[in-house]
Amino acid sequence: MKAENSNMKGGILAVMALAIAMMFMVQSACSLGVTRPVPYDIELMRGESAGFVFEIQAVTSMERQSCTFGISGLDGLDLEFEEEDVTVDAGSIANVYGTVSAPGNAEIKMYSGTLTVSCGSAEAEEAGGSVVKTTVGGSQFNVNVVEFRDSDIRNISPPPEQAPDYTIIIIIVAIILIILVAGVYYYLGNKKRK
Repeated sequence: MKAENSNMKGGILAVMALAIAMMFMVQSACSLGVTRPVPYDIELMRGESAGFVFEIQAVTSMERQSCTFGISGLDGLDLEFEEEDVTVDAGSIANVYGTVSAPGNAEIKMYSGTLTVSCGSAEAEEAGGSVVKTTVGGSQFNVNVVEFRDSDIRNISPPPEQAPDYTIIIIIVAIILIILVAGVYYYLGNKKRK
């Protein structure tokens, strides 16, 4: 009887451990979202380039994600990303910018690429442990290399870096200077009266 209870308890514990492990695996798999590159249909003439962007979303993730990415199927075109990899904070979204170029000898045709993104725990990677990565793929990215183009290129590039705003610091320094000047005049006025 005791052996049966022991086996039953062991079975229940094994099922609970499996359920907890599956819950973490589902959380890891559901924590990653990737948008299709914008624009996803680009028309280029030979020698032209266009910028594009896609988002890596870790909105439901409980931890920072370290992500790598690539677009396959664009052989014959030049593809360059602003960064080789990106870290996405838990609960946030990161934009990834890239540029695709049609060399002067590019074949006139439609190139169909597929975006793939792989992400895993940034903390585990930094600690040097093994990292289980979740891979999301399948987003189409088409580049049509043409002889002549009818419309303008929709070129997307990273926003320019903004210079720091020193307005508050300047106001604080000005107030301190006014107080110092007023204090000096007050001190000198009191000294003359004595």
